[in-house]
Amino acid sequence: MILHHAPLPSGRCPRSERRGSSSPCTRSTGTVSRHPVPGHAALLLTLALLISACGPTRPLVQDAPDATPDATFPGHSVAQIVAAVGAAVAPVAAAAADGRLTVVMGGRTEDATHSLRARLTGTAADSLTLVVRGPLGIEGARALVTATEFVAADRINRRLYVGPVTAAERYVPGAGSPATLARAVLGLLAPDPAEAWTVTPTDSTYLLRAPLAVGGTREMTVDPALWRVVRVRDFDAGGALVGEQEASAFDTVDGVVLPRRVRLRAGADEAVFEHRSLGVNPADLRLRFTRPTDYEIIDLP
Repeated sequence: MILHHAPLPSGRCPRSERRGSSSPCTRSTGTVSRHPVPGHAALLLTLALLISACGPTRPLVQDAPDATPDATFPGHSVAQIVAAVGAAVAPVAAAAADGRLTVVMGGRTEDATHSLRARLTGTAADSLTLVVRGPLGIEGARALVTATEFVAADRINRRLYVGPVTAAERYVPGAGSPATLARAVLGLLAPDPAEAWTVTPTDSTYLLRAPLAVGGTREMTVDPALWRVVRVRDFDAGGALVGEQEASAFDTVDGVVLPRRVRLRAGADEAVFEHRSLGVNPADLRLRFTRPTDYEIIDLP
């Protein structure tokens, strides 16, 4: 997700209090110029391009589920936990979300609005589009993530960022594989049954741990009342935290429990999605992305 350090439009509105809460670039003309891509910016997807217009605030959760763990807690096995989370998120094959977006980067906090559409079929067709808008609903950027590619069109500076989806791993840990970024933004992550998980019960959750193929460790915190992953943390081989994803403000949407607040953090940078409108398996889901032909192309490593 591409963030720019260019001046942002005027018209900043006061933030409302929330609840719970360099690779070479090739121009399309074929000439080559040196245009460094900020190392911390490439996959928080144009989130701070524009400052959003002020909007009315209202309670984020309107139908919060009231659930408690079953009598087996805290005695579930790893296999039971992994299967339960997988079954709980399986009904979501597609989703639509619209709402507010807050990005913290380089000591600055910016607000915008987002519109997200995703297919989560578990196949090579998995894909996501994300539109970021600023004042008066003016579109500032649009991005497409597929099973193999990340593309973002910066409509303000007329630049097209292109790279492999694996580049996402450096900016949103765990997002460098098909559909994982979409599931992270929607709060639908689930432990991979193929991983060598161990489990430690806490007062109200299960803490799963597994080694990462690249070295280090992944931790997933599972709420057994909802059978949802509420936090993911990645640590490098030295034990330093390198990325974190949190889901909260759970709501019942179309019969499925989903979080309305998702926080993604990589290093000192973070993005917080507040999904004010959510739809599960919408019949008219459309992923709209037209690749511009007259933009400067910037290749992401």
